[in-house]
Amino acid sequence: MIAIFRKCTFAAAATILFGFPSALRAQDTGSPAPIAPPQPGAPPAKVEQAKEQAKLAQMTPLVPSPTEPTRPAFQLYAEADLPILGVGLVFVSARLTRVEKAFCAPLCDPSDLNALDRSTAGWWSPAWSTATDIGLYSIAGGAFATLVADEGLLDALNDAVVITESATAGMAVSSLLTLATNRPRPFLYGEKAPLSDRNSPNGSFSYSSSHATVSFAIATSTFMALRRLHPRSPAAFWALGVGGSIATFVAVGRVMAGMHFISDAVGGAVVGSSMGVLVPSLHGSPVKIVPVVAGDERGIGIAGRF
Repeated sequence: MIAIFRKCTFAAAATILFGFPSALRAQDTGSPAPIAPPQPGAPPAKVEQAKEQAKLAQMTPLVPSPTEPTRPAFQLYAEADLPILGVGLVFVSARLTRVEKAFCAPLCDPSDLNALDRSTAGWWSPAWSTATDIGLYSIAGGAFATLVADEGLLDALNDAVVITESATAGMAVSSLLTLATNRPRPFLYGEKAPLSDRNSPNGSFSYSSSHATVSFAIATSTFMALRRLHPRSPAAFWALGVGGSIATFVAVGRVMAGMHFISDAVGGAVVGSSMGVLVPSLHGSPVKIVPVVAGDERGIGIAGRF
């Protein structure tokens, strides 16, 4: 479980040898919140007041375990990440408010489609739909299992929040597009699907593919986490290859199932991949590199907060 720890600091200094004696030096990084350099002659009382304001403005970090200074991959903050998840879930749930069926239900005219999407009009396959659900669950479970194997449960839960945010943000964008476009699904352009499905509100949720969005968001955000944890290891790219392959299978499967057109799947893949890169990039690392200089010793230190 991710817990809220009191604000305090830790540092572990790993000394790099330059002909000097080796040492592992711990230091207190509990300095006041940073402010801009004060002007010469600035009143000390004003400087202290600015430091106090900056300290109060700092957000509350959420880090499950401070024992390993290079993990987890992302720094979470209660004041930022919890609202992001909450607002994202509200946007995602907007799909549940749709009660109207597609404007052309129960049977739409394929001539209204562009040439590319017209090639899949009328497709319907419950088996492929089930396969894509399995693929989506597999990529989510695989991503979490990979993080647990690499970091342990608590750090994996921390980084899984960012991956969840990426998927939620992508799903929120997909939901907005779905409600705005009101595009009929491919199975409405034929009579293979049951009449009840063609007359349901779900029949107008074609653009864009939420399955593709979430799958690609998970694949890319997991890659971002592993690349940060292991900057020089090819493991992140192997994970991206596997995750991307499963996400591609999900996107193609949604087309084969008659749930989405090709353009829907491509749009979902672009949105998901974009959010999978953007959201992790907005999260800083829990640690920072600081110089260590003490007497005849030189090196770098890793400082973090918990």
